[in-house]
This record gives sequence, structure tokens and C-alpha cells, in this order.
Amino acid sequence: MAILKGSITDDKIYSNYLDEEIDLLIYLPSKFTPLVKYPILIAQDGRDYFQLGKLAKTADRLMEEENLQSCIIVGVNHKGIEDRKAKYDPSGEKHENYIRFMAFELTSYLNEKFNTLQLGAGMGLIGDSLGGYIAFKLSILYPNTFGKVIVQSPYVPESLIETVESIEQMQTLTIYHSIGDEEEQFINPEGITKDFLTPNRKLSKLLNNLALDYEYAEFQGNHLWVNWQKDLIPALRFLYSDQ
Repeated sequence: MAILKGSITDDKIYSNYLDEEIDLLIYLPSKFTPLVKYPILIAQDGRDYFQLGKLAKTADRLMEEENLQSCIIVGVNHKGIEDRKAKYDPSGEKHENYIRFMAFELTSYLNEKFNTLQLGAGMGLIGDSLGGYIAFKLSILYPNTFGKVIVQSPYVPESLIETVESIEQMQTLTIYHSIGDEEEQFINPEGITKDFLTPNRKLSKLLNNLALDYEYAEFQGNHLWVNWQKDLIPALRFLYSDQ
């Protein structure tokens, strides 16, 4: 097993919009220095991405072995299934304030804490399932703030399709979008079978017609972390390759 060359630390931020303290995980690359400007990648389901997805370890290895741009990775943690649903689901009671927290409070905090690239391309988002929905929605609402996004098996309601259909151009965005080829039969935590594949294919066709830097991939498998973990390698290469 590869040894982490960079570092991972815990942090906290208080959100006035949500009226609560939110736990963060922060990965810094091995050669980190405050004298250099770094892009930042913000992960929804932060603890899951760091532990189950091995996001920081994967990025760390790619930075050491390949021409991958050094970046800071920030994991935003939730407080459990109900809290996640309240924040990530479009019908959740905390959803709109969570969007505001991400767009205004968290970005301001990170820009003050680190020497960051202030352009939209300097701040990226990554999310899976409902977290993928949040990441994609934020990039559409605030493309000049979040210029790069990775969405893995995102939840794609009809309202999101309608929003994308109304957009004429999204050329400021770089998007990596993936879905499993078995996700027509995804069983959600409530035991309900959902078709994630069909709406994601529809979204892909719409995005392909827009003038933006976009890559779509269908990996073999279902709605599982083992598949998202493997998919991180092409996703990170697409967003942060130095080549």
C-alpha cells in the first residue's frame, strides 16, 4: 500500500446560514507551500470520499507519479443519513441554506485560509449520487465560482434536465460525468429500485450539445464506492492533468 506523501488534517467552519458547525477534512500535497497558488477540489460526502473512495490517497499518488497538478482537497462532512438528505436533496429543509453555505461561506473561508486561484477554474467540486446532484447544481448556479466538477452517478431529477435544457452555453465549465452501466437497477437506502442510468444518459446528450469541456464515461458496475474509487483516476486526470 502506498504511503501518503501529503497530509490530512481535521478542520471546522461555523455556518451562519445553517446555524451549525461543519467538520472538514483537508488534504495538502507533499510539496505544499503558502507561496504557491493552488486549485481546490471540494468533496461532498467528505469522509466517505476520503475513506471509502480514497480520494486523497489516489490524488496524492497521481501527483507523485504523474504530471497531475498539485491541488488542495477539502472534504465536507455531514452528520448522518438524515442530515445528508436534508442538505443534499432538493426537497430537503436545509437544502437552500446548504447551497448558500457552499457558495459563499465555505469558499470565502478557503480563500482566506489558503493562497488560492481566484478564477472559477481554481475551485472544483466532486460528488456522488445526491452529492453529485449538489456539485452539479452549484456549478450551474455559480459557474464563475466553481469552474470544475466531477459528478459520479449523480441523482438527475427532471427539474435538473429542464434547467440544463434552458441553458444556451456553459463554456466556462469543465465537467467529468460518469455512471455505471448497471444503474438502471439501483436500490436506494429506502429499498426502492431507481433508474439512474436513463436520466444520466439524457443529461449527457444535453451537455454534449453545449460548448464546454466535457467528458462522459460509463463504467462497468452499479451504484457502489468500489466503482467510484476506480473512476477517480480518469476523473482527476481529466480535471488536473498538466499535460
